[in-house]
Amino acid sequence: MKKLWITSLLLVGIFLTSCGSRGISAEDAGALFVDRLVYQKEKNNFAKEFRDGEQVGKELDQNSKTFEENFVKGLSSTGAKVPEKQADQLTNELLQQAREKATYKIVQIDETKTGATISYYVTGLDLVSAMQEMTRQLVKDTLANPEIAKDEQKTLEATFSILEERVKSIKIKTDPVELTLRLEKEKGKWFVPDNQKTAVSNLFMSFISGSKDTNTMNEELEEALNEVAKEIIDSLDTLPLP
Repeated sequence: MKKLWITSLLLVGIFLTSCGSRGISAEDAGALFVDRLVYQKEKNNFAKEFRDGEQVGKELDQNSKTFEENFVKGLSSTGAKVPEKQADQLTNELLQQAREKATYKIVQIDETKTGATISYYVTGLDLVSAMQEMTRQLVKDTLANPEIAKDEQKTLEATFSILEERVKSIKIKTDPVELTLRLEKEKGKWFVPDNQKTAVSNLFMSFISGSKDTNTMNEELEEALNEVAKEIIDSLDTLPLP
């Protein structure tokens, strides 16, 4: 009887151990990944369920820093000195708006023995429209005060000031974009394969810009700015001749 009791306990222990090693489901892993990447939540849970989770989480945080550097560099193409405090405030506000307004849902999971390919629908911020409105306002202010256009530093500072206001009231894109991410699993722990770095970057940017990747966002931005340029030309054509 005693041997039977001990055997039963061993079997229960083995069963519980094997259950614990399975880890969370692919759907839960996909949601947890976005929570950590974009919303910077569930840090302890991520560290527990993902392989080297604490270190990977820190690497994911670099997406925010990389975005800030590239975004500020784009605004300061003239070489004028970027006001660091304003740059930090602007990007932090934009990231906060994404966390508050951008949404997503997992629409498909293609699971295999070693992992899963997860498809997301992301409805992100309409960054292109915010940039377009900023450009319209900047042109208007420059026409009212030509001194802004004569000084690259003043132009940059005016750009940041206007964009800051636009970001605070930024809207979300009308249509979601679909993105996929491959997560793999080993010994109950999920991890991101090395070949998914671009997919991770695109997923992060989709929340910020509402576009599926940087190239698409740049194309949309070019089209939006061309529209503003056309509006300016059309308005000049309607002015009476001197």
